[in-house]
Formats: sequence, C-alpha cells, structure tokens
Amino acid sequence: MIRVTTNSSLFNYRSNLMQVTNNLNNAMTTVMTRRNFDTYASDPAAATRAFKIHSSLNATQAQYNNNKTVTSKFETAWSTIEGILDDLTNKLGSVPALEGLNGTNLDDLDTQAQVLRAGAEAIVQSMNGKYGQDYIFAGSDNQNAPFAIKDGHVTYRGIAVDDATSLNEIYHDPKTGEPMLDSDGKEMTNAQVLDVWAKDDPLYADIGLGFELDSNGKVIDSTAFDSSIPGISILGYGVDEDGDPKNLASIMLQLADTFENYQPGASDPWGGSSELANRLVKKFADSRENMINAHSDLDARVTFLNNNESQLESTFDALNTERSSIEDVDAVEAIEALVWAQTCYNAALQVGSNVIPQSLMDYLK
Repeated sequence: MIRVTTNSSLFNYRSNLMQVTNNLNNAMTTVMTRRNFDTYASDPAAATRAFKIHSSLNATQAQYNNNKTVTSKFETAWSTIEGILDDLTNKLGSVPALEGLNGTNLDDLDTQAQVLRAGAEAIVQSMNGKYGQDYIFAGSDNQNAPFAIKDGHVTYRGIAVDDATSLNEIYHDPKTGEPMLDSDGKEMTNAQVLDVWAKDDPLYADIGLGFELDSNGKVIDSTAFDSSIPGISILGYGVDEDGDPKNLASIMLQLADTFENYQPGASDPWGGSSELANRLVKKFADSRENMINAHSDLDARVTFLNNNESQLESTFDALNTERSSIEDVDAVEAIEALVWAQTCYNAALQVGSNVIPQSLMDYLK
C-alpha cells in the first residue's frame, strides 16, 4: 500500500488550486476585455498579424480623412465657381456688357462700367476664398491670397496676368529675389512661370492610391491625388494675338475702362475703341465658356473623390472585420469558458475541504 503524506497532498492541492485560479482569472479577463490576447507573448503569430492590420487601419483612416478634406475643398471650389457663373458673370458681366453696346443704352455706359468693375472685384474676392486656413485657388502656395487688382491689372501670386509688357520680363521670387529656372537652367519669364503655375503646380494628398516616391524623392503622379486648384487655369491668364487679356476679370475691367472713355456727342465717341469693345464682349463670352468647362472638371473630380471615399470605407470595414476575427473573442464562448472555470474553481475548493482534514487525521494516526 502506497502512503500519501500530508505534505505531498497539500503540495499537489495547492498546485492544482493555483492552476484553476489562474484559469478563472484568465477567463474573467477575457470576458471583461473581449480580447483573445493582451500581450505579444500570449500569441506571437496573431499579435504580429494584428499589428500589421492596425497599421493598415491607421493608414486607411488617415487617407479617409485626407479624402474628406480634399473633397470638401473641391466642393467649396465648385460652389464658388457656380456662384461666379450664375451671379457675377451673368448678372454683373454678360448682361451689362451687352447692354453697353446696345445703341439705346449708350447714355448709361458709366453705370454699366461701374457694374462691370464691381463684378470683376467680386470675382477676385471670390477667388481668394478659403477652406479652413488654406486659400482654395492658390495652387500649391495655399497660405497666401492668390489674386489682387493692382494698378488696373489682375495679379496672380504677384504677377500681372494681363500686362503684355511685364509678362515678358524675367520672374524674380518676391521673397528671395532669385529668378526661377527651367529644366535647362534658364531664367523664366513671368509668362512662363504663370504657365507652370497653371499646369504643373501640384499639391499632392495621400488618399489611398498607393502613395510612392521615385528615386529623386518626388511623388509619383499616379500614386497620389493632386489637390491643387490654380485659379488662373480657371479665370485664364496671358494675352492673345490681339493683345487682349484672357483673364475673365481682366476683360471686365478693360470693358469698364472702354465704357468710361465713351464721349457722347464727339465725332468718334468711342475714341477708336468701338472695335475693341465688341471684341472684348465676344472674348468675355469665350472666357466664361472656359470657366464652365473648369466647373465641369471640378464636378468630375468631386465625383472621383466621393467614389474613392466609398472605397476607403469598404477597405476600412474589411480590415476591421479581419482585426476583430483575430483580437476579439466570441462572447458566448467566453462566457461558457468563464462558467466552466468557475465550476472547476468551486470543485477545487470542495476537494480542499476533504483533502486537508484527511491529511490531518492521517498525521495524528
């Protein structure tokens, strides 16, 4: 017969009791936290996978926020252009301009000129609109107001967009005084700089297109969204073959000047500007058509951003589902495990009430 000593029984009992107590604590912790593991050591493989998913979730959330911000910016830009087209260029532009050339309204040209000038100033103010702390139509330089009217000329980032003389001058950065150089190292004129600002002045945002940099550290165009909205690509810039401005607000200002120079009763009341006035009215209509096209382009880009937002939401939901399958416990299974652990713990306590007296009695014998 094998004799079980008191010390051996107590040792085994305490060891088993500690184990079932730990199991009970773990089961309680699982139910309260609803997590499969709390430390990396608990499940290294699952923890590693969960860490990668969390990184992807954080990146997707940041991209989603970027997308929302850019979308709001473009929607604001779209609304601004719509307001200019409906309220300014139509009511304050095309109608007064056409009325100004109507022979029955020649006595009212000063009033029409004032309306045109006010319309041009209102357009410039609208194009200096902000979203948050950033100027919407300033291209990549979104911390400074892009447009102004100076000495009768519309300026964009300090360059007169409608002055044929200054457009051919070498551009110098207003902060450093240094000229801007092209890819060949040649100094660029104001006209060339405006062309760059209108067509190649990106302000990239990571909205989940695979954001990557090339070997020179520059963003690869196809992997990011260009959130830059250069106002001169919408209003126009430079002068045409007739020397007339292409900018919508500039055309309105020049029309206003032409109307104000009208001298009723003179042998040539237009002072030789009748042809110019008619030409500017036609070019005003063409410039407004270009703005309509830009308005449609903004609408298309907003549609793209809305679709991309939906895609990011789907990606986030899929990642979160995968994360949940790794980290989160099934509530029913966790409660069942807790009940079983509690049962085992109670049984261990019951065993203890039997083991300890028997061991003492055995010791007394």
